[in-house]
Amino acid sequence: MTKTVVLLAGVILFVVGIGASYAEWGSGGQPWGQLLTDNFLFARSLPFTIGLGIAVGFWRASGWRWGTEQKGQQLRRFAPSTVWLHALAGIALVALIATGGWQYLKGLLAADSPIYMGTVYRVHYLAGTLLIFVTVAFLTDWLLRGERSLTIGNGQFIRSMRGLAHELPKPLGTIIGYTLGLDLRRAPPHTEEFTYYERTISFPLWELSVGLIILTGVIKAMRYVYPIPGDLLYWVSAVHVGAGVLLGLKLLDHLRYVLAPSRWPLMAAIATGWIPIRYVERFHPGWYAQITAAPTTAAPVPTVPASSRAATSAGGGS
Repeated sequence: MTKTVVLLAGVILFVVGIGASYAEWGSGGQPWGQLLTDNFLFARSLPFTIGLGIAVGFWRASGWRWGTEQKGQQLRRFAPSTVWLHALAGIALVALIATGGWQYLKGLLAADSPIYMGTVYRVHYLAGTLLIFVTVAFLTDWLLRGERSLTIGNGQFIRSMRGLAHELPKPLGTIIGYTLGLDLRRAPPHTEEFTYYERTISFPLWELSVGLIILTGVIKAMRYVYPIPGDLLYWVSAVHVGAGVLLGLKLLDHLRYVLAPSRWPLMAAIATGWIPIRYVERFHPGWYAQITAAPTTAAPVPTVPASSRAATSAGGGS
């Protein structure tokens, strides 16, 4: 009941806040153009967007099922809410990269745009709002549950680096092993719910790029609400552009990684939430060992306690 009340309160406050902002805009009280109006609405709606994300994250964490569901020969890898939040994040990222790139190229080339730039900026603000909501929802959920399956973990750095060295192409893995003094003649540690590449490189880069793009984007949007020194705004804009480039490169790397034929079942998992048990046994033996360490319950859809917690990644659908 508590989680439902919190979620409803978050939705109501978000709708009321957005409605009040648009009512003021529709009244004609401010003689602003579309671009300035959209910028102001984006900045003014941020507290309500963040509040809704916190409410959704609390709702996810409060109703979490601690265990791994099994249905026939399928294991649940992602919760239903993770599937749709991941989809929303993907839509937001593609829209942000496309519209942000369009703005940058137009200014760089000093060319006329065949698309009305007010529309480009409006889509950019809407995508930014969506990305902030999804990010806050995931962060709230992970913090409340203490979720660490996409991180290296305390005391696991050397083990993770050795696993990463074995997963990377041999020249790169050899460099890492030599630099850190790792014995690569030893058998690699078993892959758990997420690969060592995801936990040591892929997800940290997602955190960095998304965090920078949100932080700098919010500061840029606030310049019409609070006075921001021009020099600071210049460097914030430069970091924003760099973060956008990093975000685009990270998206390409993510597609390269998950579109490999050996990982197609993982692509299906982020759309359905389920993954074949045989695939887990073959490619994620560490996770499989955790799942099979305890007896399966006799429920129609059994829940097997596991130390790892499936269905936790927004950008780690691989």
